[in-house]
Amino acid sequence: MDLQPTEEHVAVEELTRTIADDLLAPAARTAEEERAVPDAVWRTLADTGLTLALAEEHGGDGIPDTVTQMIAVENLAYGDPGITMAAVWGGAAALLLSRHGSPEQTAGLSRLARDAKARGSVALYEGYGRGPEEFTTTLRTTPDGSLHITGRKVAVPFAATADPLVVVGRDAETGALRAALVPGSHPGVTVEGAGRGLALDAAALATVSFDVPLPASAAVGDGDALAGTVDRLRLAVAAAQVGTAMRAVEYASKYATERVAFGRPIAGFQGVAFPLAEALMRIHEVRLEVTEAAVLLDADRYAEAAQAVTRAVNYAGEVATEATRTAVQTLGGHGFIAEHPVEIWYRAATALAAIDFDPLRSSFAPAL
Repeated sequence: MDLQPTEEHVAVEELTRTIADDLLAPAARTAEEERAVPDAVWRTLADTGLTLALAEEHGGDGIPDTVTQMIAVENLAYGDPGITMAAVWGGAAALLLSRHGSPEQTAGLSRLARDAKARGSVALYEGYGRGPEEFTTTLRTTPDGSLHITGRKVAVPFAATADPLVVVGRDAETGALRAALVPGSHPGVTVEGAGRGLALDAAALATVSFDVPLPASAAVGDGDALAGTVDRLRLAVAAAQVGTAMRAVEYASKYATERVAFGRPIAGFQGVAFPLAEALMRIHEVRLEVTEAAVLLDADRYAEAAQAVTRAVNYAGEVATEATRTAVQTLGGHGFIAEHPVEIWYRAATALAAIDFDPLRSSFAPAL
């Protein structure tokens, strides 16, 4: 793995960090309160081609490699993780269908690039620490060759309005990963719990139950390539955790150099400085794990990548929640009030850690 960034990677980092500072950070509170990303912000993010990864033949700017997209996600999350993940999740269906969809399934994807109100969605997560190999949502091929999807998904972005909506589950007979394109208005799709959450409200997350018969043409890809795309979507959560944690630690460190107690800045006390320093070191470790997993995905080394993604996601959740909690504690009582943004980063990091975390798969455990 070459750790030296390319010129393209540096350019992407600079672009997305500028967008994060100038657009996402100022819009964070509004997006959370209104449970929606402002149109101008959404349009800017879509125009970069880094959150809406849509192939050129479908009206997009092309699909960036995984390493490039993870750099973009990290730096956008530095501005606001809620808006960032809303944009990434809103573009996830475009990525999945661009790579694995049939011509009929991809025919209308250009609308996602043209219309700032359009949203796609992938129903992926199931909670309870379930990774893709443990999904209980099933796609069953019936005797007449059609499909039937049964299951329940959590943290489904834009569940009430998403079009297209792609559901990921496992084959009822073989256990292999499968996906299908589902009409969001189908009577077998039940949206529940679409209210305010702990964080990430810009993505309008909800729980969705499926009991849906579909034609065989609704199937979207299969095999290792589909699993690789799903792992790429999972890895974006870890990348966002890196950006969120970094922003929180930098903010808390600056506060510690300015807040004076007992005649000197509190950064001069070991009890304040050491936890921040340790958090920073661990954040850099997570970034390396995310990069390693991204390189494996780009090399189509799917079996190795699956394990690397799970380790990165687990460790990112652990590190980001601890780092943002340290930031809150550094500010003391000020860390819990809305005048300082560390509380929104802490909530976001905690919510992201709960979406795709398997407590039985330690990031330090040897690969099996």
